[in-house]
Amino acid sequence: MSIVKAIKSNYGKYIARGVGAAALYFVAKDAHAFAKTQADADVKTKDAKAVQHYLMNTMTLDKPSVTKEKMQDAVFRFELNENYRGFFNAIVGYFKGFGAMLVSNVIPLGLGVTALFAKNKSLAKAGAWGLAGVGLITFLKDGLGIGKNHDLTNSINQDV
Repeated sequence: MSIVKAIKSNYGKYIARGVGAAALYFVAKDAHAFAKTQADADVKTKDAKAVQHYLMNTMTLDKPSVTKEKMQDAVFRFELNENYRGFFNAIVGYFKGFGAMLVSNVIPLGLGVTALFAKNKSLAKAGAWGLAGVGLITFLKDGLGIGKNHDLTNSINQDV
């Protein structure tokens, strides 16, 4: 059997695989972008909480002691200048954001995996058709705004 005949008899499967690969690309792209944002937010939030904790520690002494005061100030200055915590918080925040976005896009992810990896040609085509339906609904709702609740527009247009 020639290559042309193989492609002609399986073009639907190849289109479904391509649609599945494209869906997985877009899901991964969104997840990566959100994960970077989440990692940055986690670093800043957790660093701020740690600095606040050590600052509050320097504000009081249980008994007057110059040694304890200098020790607390040294720990606080160290916390202001350290950067190892941010590295680990960024890793945790990245995976937390990536996972959250995968959960948020579970339907396109599942349909994309089905379209790309299904052994059955009919199942792969069903996954591709499902992705087409999800894409159409997303375009109508998010792209054109059909069926979307516009809270700002509704609140502005209300009679007072």
